[in-house]
Amino acid sequence: MISEKDAALAVPPTGFVHDYMAFAMKQTTAPLGYHLVMGLSLLGTTTPITYGTSYAGDLYGNLYCLLVGRSGDEQKSSALGVAKKVLFKAQEQLGSPIIGKQPGSPEGLVDSLVAVQRQIIYYSEFGAFLAKAQRKGTYFEPIKAYYTDLWDCQPVDRLKANNVSISQPNPRLSLAAGCSLSYLEDNTTAADWSGGFMGRWAIIYSRRERTVSYPRNDWSQIPGLAAQLLARAQMQQAGPCLGMDQKAYQRWDTWFHKNDKRSVPELVAGVKTRVPTLAMKAALLYAWDFGEPMQGQPWHIQDHHVDYGIRFAELHLKSVIGLTAYFAEHGDAQLRRKVLMSVPLGGIQSLGQILRRTKMKKRTVLEILDGLVIDGTFRIHNISGSTSGALYERVDLPIG
Repeated sequence: MISEKDAALAVPPTGFVHDYMAFAMKQTTAPLGYHLVMGLSLLGTTTPITYGTSYAGDLYGNLYCLLVGRSGDEQKSSALGVAKKVLFKAQEQLGSPIIGKQPGSPEGLVDSLVAVQRQIIYYSEFGAFLAKAQRKGTYFEPIKAYYTDLWDCQPVDRLKANNVSISQPNPRLSLAAGCSLSYLEDNTTAADWSGGFMGRWAIIYSRRERTVSYPRNDWSQIPGLAAQLLARAQMQQAGPCLGMDQKAYQRWDTWFHKNDKRSVPELVAGVKTRVPTLAMKAALLYAWDFGEPMQGQPWHIQDHHVDYGIRFAELHLKSVIGLTAYFAEHGDAQLRRKVLMSVPLGGIQSLGQILRRTKMKKRTVLEILDGLVIDGTFRIHNISGSTSGALYERVDLPIG
């Protein structure tokens, strides 16, 4: 989990991200890290189709970002809403759509990208999508597969009913979503984290630190922010990227090998291997913010681009590692955690209370409780002498 102090270190002293952060934090007390990644996602939606660099293949400016936090507490939807309001104003002035619609089928997704090559789709609670995507045979399962490929901007096509093929050879899809902790744990699997889907997201996990007793919105800065996005979105071509200059490479090489040797929980080891790709993508977006590619001349990824790209990637990795405390690698571990979290640390609950909170079968719960008592996590107080009359006290922190 990251703090507001952590997030502030990845905010440049000037530019769109700086201005957007200063604006957004006045509109909502959502964590600063949320506003940071939303600012970068806004920049990503304005990059030209050709904007990118070579890094283990072709890497472009689109971004998938996920705001993770407690349901209702962290104001994830508010942070998404502020960004969407700014982008909507830029879209009005651009005269062509950027904000896409949530697809109801894989065919609808392909059709949308054929019509609108560069777009961003918002999800206020991505957990609902993840839950549907886990069900075999639903439309959302192949949409999830499409999203995995579209992060890499792979071509999409489909055959229509009249035997006519339609395609989008160069899609640029960005996603921005919020997800509560419980939804993320219940609806992602170990394969999602190790196999690549969740590794494609820039994840920010944080908690709200600021409070305002009388929040009042001031949208007066939206036109100025939208104008900055519009100037970028109207550019058809950016200067070609020549890769990193020598100073940037030295910083990159040192950090890359440090990250490669870093020890992380096994569940997110696959995410760690993709962190350099996210850092390079973020460096591209920071460069787009600083403005060097907008001059129309060949340009290099410079040291300050890489510096901020690494800072952002470190926020992502710290967030993901923090989330592993809530994840379980297999079904039995998920059930164990569900029972464990039904009793607060230092609290005491009856069997009936645990059953009501977990909504699990009595036999399954009793088996898990026996294990938690044996390993010392729970202490049993058998008041009436029967199983149903027992009280369970949580006396230790969760293990794994």
